[in-house]
Amino acid sequence: MPRLRTADPLWLAHRANPESPHYPRIARDLRADVAIVGGGITGATVAWMFARAGARVVVLDAARVGRGSTAASTALLMQEPDTEFAELSRRYGPKNARRVWRLSSAAARDFVGTLESLDIRCHLQHRDSVYYALGEPAGRRLHDELRRRRRAGIPG
Repeated sequence: MPRLRTADPLWLAHRANPESPHYPRIARDLRADVAIVGGGITGATVAWMFARAGARVVVLDAARVGRGSTAASTALLMQEPDTEFAELSRRYGPKNARRVWRLSSAAARDFVGTLESLDIRCHLQHRDSVYYALGEPAGRRLHDELRRRRRAGIPG
């Protein structure tokens, strides 16, 4: 099975000691309302949400926190779902496809708001998404996607 890259990602290279922080191994029983497996961006966010709601939370990670798939990611916070609007419309209908897009955009805005409220200085910058096509057939498909989005009131 392929392994995730666990080298030091570019966005952590500025740290004085990229190996830190290390957390101790669990040496005793723990009591918690919720156990989160994985201390990457998703696990940390879910743990924070539960803790903010009053739950006792424990985060478990097999290695270095934030150095598994989070470190191997592009470090981009995407405001669009991974699936094209046309495909979502075929699967779930146009109304639900619009809802998926709106929820995805709202989730990205909420996450940015959380980062700001926690005063997390991560050099976050808003950028438009860029799509490109290799060849004329892919270009036509991309243009069709844009027309569908515009008809649905989704920017593009």
